[in-house]
Amino acid sequence: MKNNNLHNIKSSGFKTPGKYFESFDEILLTKLKNKDELKVSKSTGFKVPDDYFKTVDDKILSSLDNKEETKVISLFSWRKVAYASAVAASLILMFSITFNASEKLTFDSLETASIENYLVEEGFTTYELATLLTEEELSSETFINTNISEDLLEDYLLNNTNIEDLLIE
Repeated sequence: MKNNNLHNIKSSGFKTPGKYFESFDEILLTKLKNKDELKVSKSTGFKVPDDYFKTVDDKILSSLDNKEETKVISLFSWRKVAYASAVAASLILMFSITFNASEKLTFDSLETASIENYLVEEGFTTYELATLLTEEELSSETFINTNISEDLLEDYLLNNTNIEDLLIE
């Protein structure tokens, strides 16, 4: 590579005439005193074409408008992605149905809390629930023979009733 030997260069490559810095001040002062030498270079050497600043905007805008659109080739087409995702979704659905089919849902496997939540969210009234039960299920013997522990009763009263209503009654 070219840059391998850059750290070995001892000289800068620039040279100045002999005794340049010793006599520079004197040469500069003499040129400043002789104003004739300074008038020689009136122009900078650069010229702007006629009407350049009037036409430069139009030239720039016309060069921007003439750009040809490049053809873009996408790596993934949307159709291929849609087909692949549809196939993947159908395979996942098929496997989830076939492997979970062995577990059957019974009334005993439902949790009591989920049944209560369903009844509360659907807004059933006590009369509607009573129509679902038979007279045998609503008899007082069914409720008398049911053993309810004091802890369950206390939890129910604390969670589902207002203590102030109980004190007023």
